Amino acid sequence: MSTKDFFESIDNIVQENLISNKDINEVKKDGWERFKDLGLPPNDHTRELWKYSNFSNLQNIKYSNAEYSNFDLEGNLNNLVDNTPNNIFIVNGFFDSNKSNFTEDIIVESSSTLDKLDYLKSSLGTIAKNEENELIALNSSIMLDPVFISIKNQKKENSINIFIITTHQKKEFSSSPRLFIEASKNTCSNINEIYVDLSSDELQNLTIPVLEYLIDISSEVNHRRVQLSSENSYFFNFDRILQKENSKLSSVSFSTSGQLSRYDIHSDLIGINSECSFHGLYITDKDQHQENEISTTHTVGKCSSDQMFKGILAGKSRAVFSGKVLVKKDAQKTKAFQKDLNFLLSKDAEVDTKPSLEIYADDVECSHGATAGNMDKNMLFYLQSRGIDKDEATSMLIRGFAQEIIDEFEDENITNALEEILKEKINILDIQGIM
Repeated sequence: MSTKDFFESIDNIVQENLISNKDINEVKKDGWERFKDLGLPPNDHTRELWKYSNFSNLQNIKYSNAEYSNFDLEGNLNNLVDNTPNNIFIVNGFFDSNKSNFTEDIIVESSSTLDKLDYLKSSLGTIAKNEENELIALNSSIMLDPVFISIKNQKKENSINIFIITTHQKKEFSSSPRLFIEASKNTCSNINEIYVDLSSDELQNLTIPVLEYLIDISSEVNHRRVQLSSENSYFFNFDRILQKENSKLSSVSFSTSGQLSRYDIHSDLIGINSECSFHGLYITDKDQHQENEISTTHTVGKCSSDQMFKGILAGKSRAVFSGKVLVKKDAQKTKAFQKDLNFLLSKDAEVDTKPSLEIYADDVECSHGATAGNMDKNMLFYLQSRGIDKDEATSMLIRGFAQEIIDEFEDENITNALEEILKEKINILDIQGIM
């Protein structure tokens, strides 16, 4: 199969999924024109962004149009549904209004039924812009029915689960969930992004979720993200955030990688006294490749940001951490910190870490750092000397490394689910060559 076949399969999906809303369809058409010009990464404009990515296998897959199919969440994941009365399901890119449920405090509408949130249609594509990179443009090209969410209740803490589900189908397909989320002025919200791939590990599905967040004046968002990919999937997730005056975003992420996965989150602090933190944990194994592109733009002064990611790498897997902080010339009194920590469980595992600061103001407090290390043999020996067998001692050290991030989810159901997932992953990790 050739690159031409890939383009033809995507072109068929684009033509089959035109959107009735004229304004949103313009975003879709613009995305397709840009993607046709740029193609899959890298190109001359985004080569550095995709420096370590290999798209050669992806471009040889012929994708079909996504179809809705029923599904069941099992075990600990099913418990998450009971965590809030507001559950929004996006299945293979389709908004599932039958499974979704939400209270009057949360307004949820799809692009085909826009009424109360019609004023937001002109905002789609203004935070996650087609011209930014090829895959955001591709998402715009093949998005089915974007979902708009507005949180307006100022009287209590609002909680939302956004489930983005990939179900099992007989052949490879692509889906591009698209959401626009507005946290209105003076609101406080817990927003859980939960990505679950229920397809067979043999399938190489392509999933490109793009979520745009508008965090209004003096609003607070606790953002929790869980990504559970199938073994051979291609998954590229973009969260784009615009923060106004006195807003606060606290984000924590947990990821298990597919064949090629990327989590790309960026916040633009455009309002004075706004702040954000991006913390995360990811696990890679075998020949998987996980990238994390974590960036913040300080546009105005007296804002703060914090980045800390941890990686657990086994087998012949590879990971990339690219953390960037841009401090513009008017952003005086900025505080920005970065940290990237990696736990290599195999001699063949590899991590490329690129924390960076780009500063144009002179009154700032900024720092960055990165580490990568193997299992502590002295600590392992100490545990074994206390009667703990090698496998359990190894597991204890891995869990100890990860627990700091898991505890930040501050939700009992999610924390319990992640601890069980981590335990299951540790039992099958390809740990070799370092003891």
